Amino acid sequence: MFVRLIALLLTMTCATVLAQESFTRTATPWPDVPPPPRAQVQWVSDDMRVNGVPMKVQAFQSRASKDEVVAFYMAHWRIAVNAVPDPAKPPASVTAHGPDTLVARAHGPYYSLVKVRSASDGGSEGTISTSLLLGVEPRIDASGIPAPRSATPVNVVESIDNGKRNKQVMLVSREPLDSIASYYQTQLAASGWSLLQEQNASAKGSQGPAIVRMYGRDKQQLDVAMGVDAERRLTIVTVNLVKF
Repeated sequence: MFVRLIALLLTMTCATVLAQESFTRTATPWPDVPPPPRAQVQWVSDDMRVNGVPMKVQAFQSRASKDEVVAFYMAHWRIAVNAVPDPAKPPASVTAHGPDTLVARAHGPYYSLVKVRSASDGGSEGTISTSLLLGVEPRIDASGIPAPRSATPVNVVESIDNGKRNKQVMLVSREPLDSIASYYQTQLAASGWSLLQEQNASAKGSQGPAIVRMYGRDKQQLDVAMGVDAERRLTIVTVNLVKF
């Protein structure tokens, strides 16, 4: 339930206007990673930063199987480096991670990663990401995002898309959900934010209760999703600030 509410939070953003600076503008051209065979590909973001690391991410759905997609990228990167076939020295690494297979390759200052899993129709689905690692210091910078003192930021994703700048921070706290929800209700109202929308979900099975709120102020939007991780006894908060 909380996962679905997080998805709702990500789709509650509005139209965009002014362009901002770029996270991914560099003197060194970004590598071109081709789409998998027989695939539909969509941009997640072509200008983002994850914990301080510039990144570009695409999502795909392919009629090719997971094994075919893995073989495609191994062959592509072998040709790209003009490597003589040598199983002991593959041009990319392949790692199993649960239902996903990760195909990764470092080239210059960049690191490309294809994450693919089998789809129910016999095809596959996954993501294609490229990160700029050389000369970049990873960091978790939650500045500008309202948060209670008990909450610890664990992940920060920033993106610039069609002139809209997003900063999304995931936080964890041992305070109960009601206390966290009360904090945002009080603090945001005091800071001039107006509540535009709210959705609530009660606990169901292993899923704890969850709350999603959307606030507005001037040319900004603030989405707050709060939910309970019952197994770890944590309140998980995702705050997404949108500047237009």
